[in-house]
Amino acid sequence: MKKRIAISNIIILIILIISKPSSITFFFIGLFFVTIGQIIRLLSSATIVKSKTLTTKGIYSLCRNPLYLGTLTITFGILIQLSSNAILNTFIIWLIAIPSFAWIYSQTIKAEESFLLSIYGKDFQNYLASTPSLMPKLSAWPEIFVKGNYDITVFKKNKEYRGIAGSMAIEVIVLLKIYYAF
Repeated sequence: MKKRIAISNIIILIILIISKPSSITFFFIGLFFVTIGQIIRLLSSATIVKSKTLTTKGIYSLCRNPLYLGTLTITFGILIQLSSNAILNTFIIWLIAIPSFAWIYSQTIKAEESFLLSIYGKDFQNYLASTPSLMPKLSAWPEIFVKGNYDITVFKKNKEYRGIAGSMAIEVIVLLKIYYAF
C-alpha cells in the first residue's frame, strides 16, 4: 500500500486530537513500548537494502517484517499513553487504531510479498516457509547480536531519522496533553 504512511499519519493525528490522556504512569508504560519499537526499527533500517537484495539476516532472520513489527509496537505504546480513565474515549481510540492498522499492514505485507516473490522466486518462498511474518522466531535471536549484519550507511540511506523525529514529536504532544489536560 503506497499511501500507508500518509494514512497512518492521518489516523495518528485523529486519535491524538480526540484523546484525553491523563496518566503519567500510562505515559511511561507506553514509552517502554515506543522505545522497544524504535530499537526494532533502528535495527531493521540498518539491515535492509531495499530493492537491491532479499534481506534475511540480522533482525530479518527473526521475522520478515521487523519494520512493521516496530511500527506496531510503537503504535501500541502510543495507544497506552493515550488511554485514560475516560473509558469510552479510550475505547474509541483503540477501536479506530486497531482495525485501521491491521488493515493497512495486512494489505502492505500482502502486496510486498507478491512483489518479492516475483523478484526473488524460490529464495523468497524458502524465506516465507522458514521465517514468520511478524511474530519473532526466538531460535534466531542470536542473529540480532551479529555486528556484521548492520551498516550505518544503509541506516542513513533508509532515512529512519524521519520516523524517530516523528515519534519524538508525538511523545512531546502526548506529554503536553497530559500536563495541560487538553
